[in-house]
Amino acid sequence: MAGCCEPQGYDLIFSSGQAERDAARYRKSGLTWAPRRTVELFNDGTFGGESVLEIGGGIGDLQVELLRAGMARAMSVELSVSYEAAAGRLLRQAGLAGRSVRLTGDFAQRPELAQPADVVVLHSVVCCYADAGRLLSAAADRARKHLVLSYPRETWWLRAWAPIQNIYPRLRRSDWRFYIHSEAAILAAIEHAGLRRIHIEHTRIDHLAVFSRTE
Repeated sequence: MAGCCEPQGYDLIFSSGQAERDAARYRKSGLTWAPRRTVELFNDGTFGGESVLEIGGGIGDLQVELLRAGMARAMSVELSVSYEAAAGRLLRQAGLAGRSVRLTGDFAQRPELAQPADVVVLHSVVCCYADAGRLLSAAADRARKHLVLSYPRETWWLRAWAPIQNIYPRLRRSDWRFYIHSEAAILAAIEHAGLRRIHIEHTRIDHLAVFSRTE
């Protein structure tokens, strides 16, 4: 469970209702772009490993698909407890509950929550956390081989949209905010931990990058 020092009110934004909607969308349409490309990059050998740690794993759909693709073990650390019921059902329905561990808490503040894994994944997480450097440093420290990351591009129109996006959580008295972090700062935090970028691709909104350990 989240501790008193962790961001408050995330469950107001990432609610059980949102989790059920995400699960219904996944059952109908499959993975969204960044998770789908992650599985494809795993399948084509861009990165590899037997275990995955996903920070901000949501309903766990990516973990399900990576386990199906050949990974042996998965772990998730999710800030909001509201996803757990929907995620548990997906794992049980896929027959994979015994190969996945789900934990809740603020990973940036409590990196000891998770054991190291061959691959660490963060999709649509950096944009939800104020201290991106701390989050990415903790994630990179847990990556034995690779880190896979998606994050918003630094466009003028996304920067203009962010304050509008943040009106709703302010009204709900939630600590959650949408952030556009500097790409230079993101890369610096990961590279300082001994990983280098080996793959990058884009949509109009997001970057998707794969980093490999050099040490």
